[in-house]
Amino acid sequence: MIFAGEYEHRIDPQGRVAIPARFKLAFLDGIVLGRAYDNCVVAYTPEEWERAASDISQQPATSASARKLARLTFSGAFTGTLDRSGRVVVPVQLREYAGLGEDVVIVGTGRFIEIWSTAAWAEERRVLDTEATDIAEAAPAVQPRPEQTQIVVRQFEAGTEE
Repeated sequence: MIFAGEYEHRIDPQGRVAIPARFKLAFLDGIVLGRAYDNCVVAYTPEEWERAASDISQQPATSASARKLARLTFSGAFTGTLDRSGRVVVPVQLREYAGLGEDVVIVGTGRFIEIWSTAAWAEERRVLDTEATDIAEAAPAVQPRPEQTQIVVRQFEAGTEE
């Protein structure tokens, strides 16, 4: 699933937030919440968490920045499940880290979602809107995934490339 869009939600007194209806199916097998790198909470599907965790774990233990990234990522990760109403408890440590109050914005970012305080998201959105051209020009080139490359090669070998 590709997560996209912005959704205004509330965190209830028990610390629960509803996951947008269009995303609930992706989290049927669980959800992993953690500290994102921009003072918000990130929510991964179990599969995406395994991918991200593997990428971080493969960094050399001799690198100070790799060790810090691992501490930041893994010490703030919490696994959970959605309740019958499609809500997940956001642990108090993550709510404090991201400055989450009652009103939040859930943002789709492609492979995962982020939970922002409304004020922090308004500022981030302002920056994104103001710097959109510069952000796009500075973005790294998109590389095809290995499985996509294999499909194209097979199509080419079979003479079916479009």
